[in-house]
Amino acid sequence: MHRSIRWTLALFVVAILILTAITPAAWAKNDKARKPKIKIMTYNLYVGADIFRVFDPPACGVPQAVSDIYQIIQNNDFPARAEAIADQIMAEEPHVVGLQEVSLIRTQFPGNALAPDGSGIEFLGDFPTDPRFTFKLDAAAVEFDYLQLLLDALEARGLHYVPVAAASPTNADVEFPAIEFDAACNPTSIPKDIRLTDQDVILVRENLPVSLAFEKNFEVNAPIELPTSIPTPGGPVPAVYVTEFTRGWGAVVLTIKDQTYTVINTHLEVGDKTLPSDQGLNLVQLAQALELGQAQTPFPTPRLVIGDINSSPASGFTDPRLAYFILTQSFGMADVWTIQTKPKNTPGFTCCQSETLDNMISELDERIDVILTDFGTLVPEKIKAKVVGEEAEDKTPSGLWPSDHAGVGAQLSFER
Repeated sequence: MHRSIRWTLALFVVAILILTAITPAAWAKNDKARKPKIKIMTYNLYVGADIFRVFDPPACGVPQAVSDIYQIIQNNDFPARAEAIADQIMAEEPHVVGLQEVSLIRTQFPGNALAPDGSGIEFLGDFPTDPRFTFKLDAAAVEFDYLQLLLDALEARGLHYVPVAAASPTNADVEFPAIEFDAACNPTSIPKDIRLTDQDVILVRENLPVSLAFEKNFEVNAPIELPTSIPTPGGPVPAVYVTEFTRGWGAVVLTIKDQTYTVINTHLEVGDKTLPSDQGLNLVQLAQALELGQAQTPFPTPRLVIGDINSSPASGFTDPRLAYFILTQSFGMADVWTIQTKPKNTPGFTCCQSETLDNMISELDERIDVILTDFGTLVPEKIKAKVVGEEAEDKTPSGLWPSDHAGVGAQLSFER
């Protein structure tokens, strides 16, 4: 046989042997790579101040409280905090990020909320026999757009995420006058109107197909009634500011490789640990948790409910805020933190740092930011979860925590 033919045959036999030897391993490797896997994160961005200050205002009233809130928000420097939060997202590179307290802060100067001609006020009945009113939402000068600031920080790191508008509800939208005062409550500034618009936002990697997006505000929300007075040509007249602090949820159905997932992002009402479960804000949270539990069931599994639910694993025991108990017990959702493949030896606290974010030592003391799941027919193979943004090295260069909350990231892989 000619030498070249012999070499060709030999090489062919060697190639067959090599292929026979490596194909099962290669197939196994490829099969492993194709197993369903999702990386997910939830993060409350923090508006930047305690907005509940308006319910217990200082001596000079609500306009002074609003002025204080706005000043604290400015001091808490969300542009710098957005960079720190983007660092946490870059470290984890999740497929999906659920964000809460995604604020849009707009101003109007000079403000018209307290104008004597009533141009910034919308009366809800016949004034003054019906003293209810609300401030018009007409402040338009953008001071801080938290979503855009975070997206810009992510883009600067080469991370391309897309906000799913149809799964990102606009929640509370409120406007108040802000005035600075001296010690005797004499105004020292021209009134400025401050408008806060709150959103929950779902971000997905830009190359992931989203087949369904949905958002909804809750039917039951926290009512707000603030006794105050409004200026009239005849002098201040007692009145009651009326609105509600609306909250909501958003959902996406998306595909990662060839597996479909449902992700639902929410921010439930804060609740009150000093009240019974069926009173005040706890009752509002309970109603929202029931609505959320019922709303998530028609979506395809596996389902992941993520967000700040303002309720801890002590729910139903020492914690009168019942959302965690309702979602895990009444609706049977598993808490990713508690079913990890290798359980952490830490409680996974996510809330809360000080209002001003400059506390030296972390003050996180409860776990209210969660990733809950219903796996459906999928069998989990490995579950990993971690708290992010809770270490001192995660702070901004000026020493601020990224948020008053820590975030939670998780990676879930399933058997094929």
